[in-house]
Amino acid sequence: MEQEEQQPSMITMVEKQKRGKHRYNIFLNEEYAFSVHEDILIKHRLVKGELVNSHEIERIIQDEEQNNAYMKALRVIGRRPHSSSELKRKLKETGYEPPVIEWVIDKLASQNYLNDEEFAKMWTDSRIISQKKGRNLVRQELQQKGIRKELVKHAMDNINPEDEIAGAMKLAQTKWKQTSGETFEKKRKTAAFLMRRGYTGAVVTKVLSQLSSESSEDEFEILDDSFDY
Repeated sequence: MEQEEQQPSMITMVEKQKRGKHRYNIFLNEEYAFSVHEDILIKHRLVKGELVNSHEIERIIQDEEQNNAYMKALRVIGRRPHSSSELKRKLKETGYEPPVIEWVIDKLASQNYLNDEEFAKMWTDSRIISQKKGRNLVRQELQQKGIRKELVKHAMDNINPEDEIAGAMKLAQTKWKQTSGETFEKKRKTAAFLMRRGYTGAVVTKVLSQLSSESSEDEFEILDDSFDY
């Protein structure tokens, strides 16, 4: 019985799927066995008349699983860049096993489709400049995305202070105008708002100092205008 189970099977038909693009159904000994992507078909030379044993079938199915996970990962990072940790989590949620996930991550990294250092820089620049968030909030976001500590630190060290202050100033000016009350109250509420956006105490102090100074100058100008006969 063992000898019969180890006998090679013959590929009796290779059928292109009608709906599955670049996918083929493989029939062994006149019965459907599995389906593969065109790349796996070519790699293993799966043609009618070829014999395949159980070990070869295992390798084919493993390669097919890896290829499926790889194609899934490409679609995910094609929509937006991801960190390695994010991508691992999404592949795990899809149902792929850890060895397959690690294989995909390594392959994408070797092709430079996945680069946590570049991701951290891009994410930081986008958050600081476009979304006007402070470094404390950006640091937290990167940590949540599984970026290694040294890469997070490197991204923080490379933030342009002028960009960060410019973003904070723009937000502060809007909040200041929307806030009623005395200067002290405006300062308190604007400071709290900026801190929630992730700006450091040093940035908040600098921005508020400039804002309150500009506000005082504006008040003096109004007083001067009122005595202009």
